[in-house]
Amino acid sequence: MEEKKEETKFSMADLLPTVLDINVHHYVRDQSLATNYDESVRIDSRNIVAGNLIDTGSLVCGKLMVKEITEESITLIHIPSKETHTLKFEEEWVIGPYISDNNPYVSSDEITMTIKYDLLTPWAQIPDIVDKIMQVHEKSTGSVIPETVEDEERVLALLNLELEAGDVGSYPLKALLSACNNWYTARIVRLGMFQEILLEGIEKGALAPDDETGWSWLKVAADTNDPETFMTDMDRYYDLLASAVENGNTDALDIMNTIWEPEQIIEED
Repeated sequence: MEEKKEETKFSMADLLPTVLDINVHHYVRDQSLATNYDESVRIDSRNIVAGNLIDTGSLVCGKLMVKEITEESITLIHIPSKETHTLKFEEEWVIGPYISDNNPYVSSDEITMTIKYDLLTPWAQIPDIVDKIMQVHEKSTGSVIPETVEDEERVLALLNLELEAGDVGSYPLKALLSACNNWYTARIVRLGMFQEILLEGIEKGALAPDDETGWSWLKVAADTNDPETFMTDMDRYYDLLASAVENGNTDALDIMNTIWEPEQIIEED
């Protein structure tokens, strides 16, 4: 039976935009002294227009002109060297080393530039969006926070792409974010949804003994919620915890201690 994909209002082009990564290595010689340093910039292709110069901000690399841009490739002209190159996905174009004009300074700046045209992956986006959401949620006292709903939906859509690609360790994070209204407090308000998503992940391999990512996210959930409520099948839950602890997972051990320490105290009394 074919698995049903979750619907999203975001297109793939919107979720996974193409970007131009420009990295510049500088070798600066000033009389007898030599200095090496690197600069980089990432440019969303939606901000790039064929026929225009690329806005590289404060990056010192010489001007780049866009000759043509499509969903599959970008053709660039590096004006200082007069080189033209068409980059396809995941390809790199290395330019240089060449000497930049440092007039009126005495020093010389030898530059090597590496350009790559690629997709902006989900995990290259998720931390920044979550941080933006957290800043709003930290100051909110309401249950539902309308101004961050679209960003929350985007994060969950990006997580779904990761899960579809086999990143089962992100299931506990998806469960937590889906079940919370306020991501800053991380308080679960839809426990049934949390349990359902977590179980789906477990069936696909999440929380295996060596799933360090999955256990680290479950520990985040356990820090602000009761970990004894995370599954309805407690025997299976305890088996998962015990196996991970035996494998040396410290996050699973912390969760286990949270569950059993109160019981041990009662027995000792």
